[in-house]
Amino acid sequence: MKISNNIVCTVSAGYSSMLMAIKIKEWYPNDNIIYVFANTGMEEERSLQFLKDCSDYYDFNIVYIEPVINFIKGKGTEYKIVSFEDLNRNGAMFENGIKVYGIPSVANKWCNRDLKLVPMTKYSNNVFGVNNWSVALGIRIDEIDRLSENYKTNNIFYPLIENKIDSRLRNKFWSEQPIKLKIKAYEGNCTLCFEKSNRKKMTIVKEYPNKVIWWDKMEKKYGSIKIEGKDVYNNMIDLDGANHFGRQNKSIEWLVEQSKNPFRSATDEYIYESDMFDEADECGTSCQIFK
Repeated sequence: MKISNNIVCTVSAGYSSMLMAIKIKEWYPNDNIIYVFANTGMEEERSLQFLKDCSDYYDFNIVYIEPVINFIKGKGTEYKIVSFEDLNRNGAMFENGIKVYGIPSVANKWCNRDLKLVPMTKYSNNVFGVNNWSVALGIRIDEIDRLSENYKTNNIFYPLIENKIDSRLRNKFWSEQPIKLKIKAYEGNCTLCFEKSNRKKMTIVKEYPNKVIWWDKMEKKYGSIKIEGKDVYNNMIDLDGANHFGRQNKSIEWLVEQSKNPFRSATDEYIYESDMFDEADECGTSCQIFK
């Protein structure tokens, strides 16, 4: 439900959110619209280039913001605005977050909050005034089960749902455009995010084994370090020796070994309508900032 004529259009590297960004000026011609991308430092370079190409071709300026992790206890994450060229691409900001909050997992979901939600909220408040804005999320009508439980009270609205855009219409739109996203849908966002299904991650590991390096390094470097005030997290270290990115606290090494066995590879939803066999949460397909 749009509560303000000030719109924060959140863009990711996916076809759905970018379709929303392209059409939103047509759908809400009298509103003040800003386009914001929150960088984690672990985005796929081909995705970043797609964002820039779309911004240039379809004539909307994306504001690139990055989190500034605060190492002082009790001080929240801040943000900074950067140029496309200066976007962090080596995971340094993400690693700073891991130093403070630990390895992110299903049981330790700080990454979306501190790498995206908090910086985006603070930036929006500075531009439009505190809570004087509505945030547009690129969830389609065939994903209606993914709506935030608090969207009516959290400044959230869904332009693709309001305009009855499903995956078929999205794919048709992009089949007619000169710009293409040169990655498969399951590759998008953080490569080995805990929200992605194991099948998707195993497919990525099999296709791009070098993408494992950073994630494995983070587990080995920080997984056994306890975090003050996080009892559940620390108990996992006592039980398993370390915290890992995977579901059921499975390690990156485990994922690599599983990928060596025969399995059915993930499909590309930009081509196929759906893949009923994958178990994934929101970030499995598109890491939504506001939930």
